[in-house]
Amino acid sequence: MELTIQLGACGESRPVSLHVISRSDQGDRDENQDALNHAVSGAWHVCALADGAGGHQGGQVAAQQAVDLFLELFLLQPTVCRVQLLAMVNQVNKHILEMQQLNAGLQDMHTTFCALVVNRDTLQALWLHVGDSRVYRFHQDNLVSRTRDHSMLQWMTDHQPDHSPPARNTLYTALGEQPSELTIDISDVYTVTPGDWFLLCSDGLWEHFSDAELGLIGSSFWNQEGFCTHIHQLALNRATGRADNLSSMVLFVGEGCHSNG
Repeated sequence: MELTIQLGACGESRPVSLHVISRSDQGDRDENQDALNHAVSGAWHVCALADGAGGHQGGQVAAQQAVDLFLELFLLQPTVCRVQLLAMVNQVNKHILEMQQLNAGLQDMHTTFCALVVNRDTLQALWLHVGDSRVYRFHQDNLVSRTRDHSMLQWMTDHQPDHSPPARNTLYTALGEQPSELTIDISDVYTVTPGDWFLLCSDGLWEHFSDAELGLIGSSFWNQEGFCTHIHQLALNRATGRADNLSSMVLFVGEGCHSNG
C-alpha cells in the first residue's frame, strides 16, 4: 500500500511531502493476526498498526477492531492533544473488553497497538503505543527515538538486570486488559523535518534487526516503494521457516511538491 501527500503549496518555501508505504505478511503462522491502516483528512495524517493474540481468530479481531476504531475516532476529532488521544485509546480498549464479554470465542483476545499522527500544516507529530509493536523515528540513518516495549524482558532489563530474563514476547499490558492494568505511552509533540522517517512495525519484523541496521536500510531505500518488501524478505529469510506474522508501515518526510501516489 502506498500514499504520498504534499505538505505546503509549491509556492511556499521548502514544501514537504509525506510518502507512506505498508506491508503485512502471514509468515509461517496459520493466520495473520496483524492489522494496519492509514488515513488522511484535511491537514491530518494518521497511521495505526496492531498485533493481536488470543485464540483462533480472536487476535485478528482484536487487532482489526483496534486499528479501525482508533482511525474512526481520530478522524472525527483530529488532534495532537495527548489527553484526547489517550481517551481515544481507552475507548478502543473499552470496546474490545465489551466484545470479550459478548462472544465466548473472543474472551482471551487482546492486541498491541501503535499509532503515528502528523499535521501537514503545523508539521507537528506524535506517537503512542501499547505492548511491543514499535514506532521508530529516524533522521536519515540516525535513530532519534523509539517506543519502549511493554514486555517483561524490557521491565527486567530496566529494574532487575541481574535476574534471568523472561521470554521476549511476554507482555505486561495490551489492549483487552482491564483499565487498571492498561499502560499507554505517548510521546511529546515534535516538529517533523525533511529527512525524517518513521517506521511502525510488529515484533515479527523488528526482532530480526538492530536499530542501526534499520537506519541503514531506511537511508538506502529512502522514499522507495521497495523498502517494506526488502525488509520483509530479509526478515523471512532470517526466520528460517519459523516466521511470525510481520507488518510494517513507513512514512518518509521529504522535500518537494511532486506526488507519485
